[in-house]
Amino acid sequence: MSGTTIYNPSEAKNFMTLYRLKVAIGSIALFLLGCDIPYVAEGSWDIVYDFPGQQRVGVWHVSEKEGVSVEGELTMRIDEFDLTGSRMSWSANAPNPLARKGATQRLNFNGTVDGNRFAGTLYTQSGNLTITGTRQ
Repeated sequence: MSGTTIYNPSEAKNFMTLYRLKVAIGSIALFLLGCDIPYVAEGSWDIVYDFPGQQRVGVWHVSEKEGVSVEGELTMRIDEFDLTGSRMSWSANAPNPLARKGATQRLNFNGTVDGNRFAGTLYTQSGNLTITGTRQ
């Protein structure tokens, strides 16, 4: 009996179950792609900069579309940033307060968000600073 296919109801049932599962997963994936789910780090943050022997404060506004804006003693807009899961990082050129007027330094920040708090390190040419933030 070569070339003859025998109908097996058990295989047909398994095929239909697998097909329904694929349709359900595809539907959920399409739904999630259509949702505008904000990144964990998005929002406004009260920031504390830990300098050796002192602390300074500021505010960061983080938006996937707008970038990061820094307010306080240091004010700047950062367009070179990455929001991935609970991680936030950015890089920018900023005024160097320890060098001649007009000199800039490269700043790099890497941090992790945990609910309404985050912590990270700001890497500068003058030294590294611990940064903590609380969501407004």
